[in-house]
Amino acid sequence: MELLTYLAIVRQRWRLAIAPALLAACLSLGFALVEPPRYRASASMLITRSEDRRFDTEDALAYDLPAIVQGVPFSVEVSAALARGGVDVAPERVRMALGASNQRRVVTLWAETGDAAQAQAIVVAALDVVQARGLALWGDPSAAPGRTFVNVVVLEPPGQAARANGPRAVAMAMTLRALAGLLAGTLLIFGVYYRETTRAEATA
Repeated sequence: MELLTYLAIVRQRWRLAIAPALLAACLSLGFALVEPPRYRASASMLITRSEDRRFDTEDALAYDLPAIVQGVPFSVEVSAALARGGVDVAPERVRMALGASNQRRVVTLWAETGDAAQAQAIVVAALDVVQARGLALWGDPSAAPGRTFVNVVVLEPPGQAARANGPRAVAMAMTLRALAGLLAGTLLIFGVYYRETTRAEATA
């Protein structure tokens, strides 16, 4: 079919396309209104090797760190570091809040919780653990405080936590879900058209 034919089919049944889009947008807004606020704090750091050259590539440390950050042992250490500072957060909650990603040697570390101060505290503690433990986090028993075998350069220190599900995020989610609903509605239109055409040809 030509493009004009497709447009004509959609124009005849446009309500089928609009309805899922409106439904998706309304549901997205409804979920956003009842969802409790979440806050995210983040920091970025450059990870390189020190004088110890046992890793094959410079990127290996940064590549592995996101998985280490989301592991149970790391969350236990961060929880203990928080406790030493007078902040009580269970390791399970630390693990749920923490996340990380890397772009070559630069690692971005973040924490997302319902409390802004807690999110910031978790990121600060996680950054301290990485700097203090160094290669011990990668399983090297010879690493120790003062001799970590890892250089950690903080490129962006932890700042105040920002609202993660604020109006802008809600608007973006509504838009994306509305577009998905519009696509689903358009496919539904062509499905209905194909079924009706097939039946008409069968009865002709």
